[in-house]
Formats: sequence, structure tokens, C-alpha cells
Amino acid sequence: MNNFHEAAPAFLGSTLLQSEKKHESLKPPPASCGSRDVDVGVLEGGFRYGEVTAIAGATRTGKTALAFQAIASHLITYEEGEVALIATTDPPLARLKDILIVRLEQSRRSPAFTESGYVYERRAKPISPTRDTMNKVSKMLERVRISRVFDFPGIIEAVSEFSADLEEDDQANEVKLDENEHERTRSIADSEDEAMDDLSAEHEPKAPTEDNPNQPKKPSASMLVIDNIASVLGPTMTKSQVQGHALLANFMRSLHHLTKHRNICTLILNAAVGLRAQNTQYHRRPEDQVSVFASIVGKPGLGKHFSYLVDTSIFLSTLPRSKDDADVAYGDARESRKYEEVGVIEVLKDRYGCREGRWSAFVMEAGLQLRDVRL
Repeated sequence: MNNFHEAAPAFLGSTLLQSEKKHESLKPPPASCGSRDVDVGVLEGGFRYGEVTAIAGATRTGKTALAFQAIASHLITYEEGEVALIATTDPPLARLKDILIVRLEQSRRSPAFTESGYVYERRAKPISPTRDTMNKVSKMLERVRISRVFDFPGIIEAVSEFSADLEEDDQANEVKLDENEHERTRSIADSEDEAMDDLSAEHEPKAPTEDNPNQPKKPSASMLVIDNIASVLGPTMTKSQVQGHALLANFMRSLHHLTKHRNICTLILNAAVGLRAQNTQYHRRPEDQVSVFASIVGKPGLGKHFSYLVDTSIFLSTLPRSKDDADVAYGDARESRKYEEVGVIEVLKDRYGCREGRWSAFVMEAGLQLRDVRL
């Protein structure tokens, strides 16, 4: 009976801090989204590994394009990095292929290529890919596993399969390391001098090569993209808010554990609600105003509860580019002529940082490249 009331053993704060620091040191650098202003000024490097990031926005605001930019950075940076793309609609893979071509060709032609896998330059003319570039793109696309799902249980099953594949890869790597270690120990020195030389060599750092498979290599990384969670969970939310939120909370709890434990860059694409034309700043409730711009209507879908289940919440929208464009878009005259818009990215929530409230404008050129703009 007394054992039942015994408290769990306490941990020192220094021990937990040391463990957390060690885990943080293993995280890969963030995945670039392709825009200097967004990467540096808003996201502090890009999309973080080990965190769940939600990207919400209305149709044609650039959610899928932004996710594809991150996928391209991941595939270019990590030669063995894999991507699990869980799609509720047919994904535009031709666009991902074109994005990879643009990045690879620009990195080949410019010395400004960085570890993030992107060159922050505007294309002066269309790029004609070389045969070597096309071969690299084909190999990169082989590392993208696509799961087509039609309901929320399908998303849960696809994530479970992704987690099982990671476990199998770990087991295969452990077996390979054990075999290499066993093979190495079978080699016995013929003399005491040779044995001492071998012992000294074990403590000397060696660069990872094919002859030394046991040497540490550049850590691999994984990325998980769900496009789009609102389209499959929305109907359940409509029928029963309680059931929908319960399913979502359980799923996000497991996904968050997998993401942090495996240092996965997880991106969840979400829809936007409250986009009706009558939802103006004069008729809008204060809790519905999530953007720093009063003229931007809408908020992330799946309710306010969903924002507490992710680490970073990003909202995409559009704004008129200039004052003249704004006069056309919002003026009383309601002119029928066209006006130019730019994309706007805002950080609505940042659990582990101080990025909340930051924003930047961008233009998506042909759906392939993000270009910085000044409003």
C-alpha cells in the first residue's frame, strides 16, 4: 500500500538541461524556403527540424509552393534524406521537379550556394538544365515517398507506416555497423608494434570514406509533409466538434512525439476560414483578427484549439502591392481594373522562439521561386 503512494524519482534540472542540449545539438539546420527575407527575417533560418509547423492560408496563397521549397532544400542538403508526402489530392510533382531544376542549376552557376541548399538570386533568363542536373533531380525524386489518402484514418495510417520505416532503417543500420565492427575485430596485428599502431589509429579522427564505413558521416534527416489536413478532418469537425478535436489531439500528440524524437521537419498544410467578403474590419470579432494587417481577413482552420497542438503556426495571405493597387482593391469606386498583389507570410505562434508577430512579403515567380519584395 505504501508503494502505491511513493513519488516518482526526481531528476536534477542540470541533468534534464544537459539531455536537452545534447538533443538540440543533433538537430539539422533549418530547411530554407527560398527567400532571404523570409528565412532570415521571419523564420530565423527556415523551417526547423524537430518541430511541427502548420502553414495555413486560403487557396492560391502559396501553401503547397512554400512546402515544395522546403522539400527541395531538404533533398539538396541531405543526399540520403527522405521525404514522406501525405497528400489528400494529387500533388503537382511536375512543379517540385521544376523547383529542383532551378535550384540545382543556380547553385552550379553561382558561387553563392550555401548549406541551406538555395541561392538567393533572381533568374535573369530561363534555365536550360544539363543532363547531369536531370539525373540528380531523378535521384532526388526517388527519395520522395507519396501516400495518397482520402480520409483522416488514412493520414494516421500513413504516418504510422512512415514511423515503421524509420525503425526498420535504424535496425538495418545497426546490423550493418555490427557486421563492420565484427569484421574489423577479426583483423589481428602480427606484432606488438602493429597492434599499438592500430590502437593509436582508433583514436585519431578519420574522414568518412567508403573504406571506413564506421566513421561518422553527415547525419541524415527526414521530412514529413501533410497536404492538406483540413480537407479530410473538416467533415468530421462539422458533424461533431468534440469527436473531431479528440481525434486531432490524439493524432497530434503522437505526431509531436515522433517529430521531436526523430528530429523530423514536419509541415502540416491547413486551410483558412472566415474569408467572406462581408467579414470586414467593421463587422469582425476581435478574436477573429489574427493578422497584423486589418485588411487581411480569415484565420487558420480547424479552430483555435489546433494552434495549441503545433510548435509554429504560419499564416499566408495576399495584399495589394502599392498604394495605387490598394485604392483599386479597397476604394469606394470599386474599379474593375486589375491590380497587383504580393504574398504575405506571418508567424502567428512560436512555442520555442521569439518569431511570433514577424512577417514579410514575397512574390512567387511562376510557382518556382520566391522573390523578396518591398511594400
